[in-house]
Amino acid sequence: MKWVPVGRITAAHGMQGEVKVYYYNEVKEDILRYTSLFVVGDDAKKEIKPSRVRFQKNFVYIRFAGLRSLEEVSFLVGKEIYVREGDLPALEEGEYYEYQLIGLDVMNMNGEKMGVVESVLHTGANDVLVVAGDGELLVPLVEGHVKDIDVKQGFVRIDEGMLAP
Repeated sequence: MKWVPVGRITAAHGMQGEVKVYYYNEVKEDILRYTSLFVVGDDAKKEIKPSRVRFQKNFVYIRFAGLRSLEEVSFLVGKEIYVREGDLPALEEGEYYEYQLIGLDVMNMNGEKMGVVESVLHTGANDVLVVAGDGELLVPLVEGHVKDIDVKQGFVRIDEGMLAP
């Protein structure tokens, strides 16, 4: 089974066992579709079930079933939260999840390998692929720079001529 990170618990909030979560998806309300979330504990995934979810600014606040105090949720702080890959909503043709980009080969228009997608940076203007190769290459994830993304074939094709020197 594949696990997909969807957020990080950044702090305990209040005395009633609520936690503050930085949710990775742009649409914060999408977290409501998950009846189970998971964290890594003692080399295994531990299931935690949201019992109450609320939104404030860029964060999601969650209370979990069975965890009713600050002390009971303290072990969650700083942990990434996951869902099962099968619980993710289906995508349309040509769409992809960010986690699927990590590890893809980055090719130029001539088919030469330039590196591998290491991570995705979220900037105010657009997302940026961080490509590890001979050095670090930053590729804006926008039309013109990125010509093709093929998750099944395992590559991203870019127009290196569009990149700043």
